[in-house]
Amino acid sequence: MTIYATQNQWGGNSAPWHDGGLLSIGNRADQNPIALQIQSGDGGKSFTGTMTYEGEGPIGVRATLVTTNCYQVENQWGGSSAPWHDAGLFLLGARNGQNAVAFDLKSSDGGQTITGTMTYAGEGPIGVKGSVSSGTGFDATNQWGGNSAPWHQGGLWVLGCRPDQPVVALDISSADNGRTLTGTMTYSGEGPIGFKATQTMADTYSVLNQWGGDQAPWHDGGVWVIGCRGTQGVVAVKATGSGNGLSGTMTYAGEGPIGLNLVPAVSEALAEA
Repeated sequence: MTIYATQNQWGGNSAPWHDGGLLSIGNRADQNPIALQIQSGDGGKSFTGTMTYEGEGPIGVRATLVTTNCYQVENQWGGSSAPWHDAGLFLLGARNGQNAVAFDLKSSDGGQTITGTMTYAGEGPIGVKGSVSSGTGFDATNQWGGNSAPWHQGGLWVLGCRPDQPVVALDISSADNGRTLTGTMTYSGEGPIGFKATQTMADTYSVLNQWGGDQAPWHDGGVWVIGCRGTQGVVAVKATGSGNGLSGTMTYAGEGPIGLNLVPAVSEALAEA
């Protein structure tokens, strides 16, 4: 899938750029998006429009809000009467309590970077620039009520910063309702390393890692998305895996632990389109 670390600009071409969080706007394993033109007529509850993957023409997009900034997306090609195909989950926006309502993004370098504008509800268009993130996207599901209870959509998570070395364990917790998280994580082929994260936007964290002992320096660990409830922060995650997803438990502020399953987010329908 294609995830972009973005910045936003408002106030004119010479104004400063601000952290815009992560956008996920494509779910094909080896084909980046190069354009996205979508609009919402209902305050960000749904979107319609078009997108373009590298080497193709525009295809239809329709998206429905699942949880904070996370949308279930379908694509259509072959005309207005053609079937719609599952396109997986997209992250469209990164603010708490303020949905995006329009995107007009393009790439001139095969999808490695994107530029254009986006609009949040109640505002005018603001500038966007983004570059491909090294994080890995996961479709999350949660379970509560016992082992036979149903699983529920848990949003699109983004973990790690090493594209060829998957995260295989997380053991993190928060003492401040999810504003910060600390603990350990493990990349495939290694032992646990230190983890600390600071919330920057809705469900979005700036991560640092430490190895070599308590006095060793901290290193940039990328931008992660953990959870999907915006104002209800994640206060614990304990999960393990073998390199193709993670499973375990998580806890939202004010609740007890619930089941967690994370599966790599690549739409098979799109991958084979």
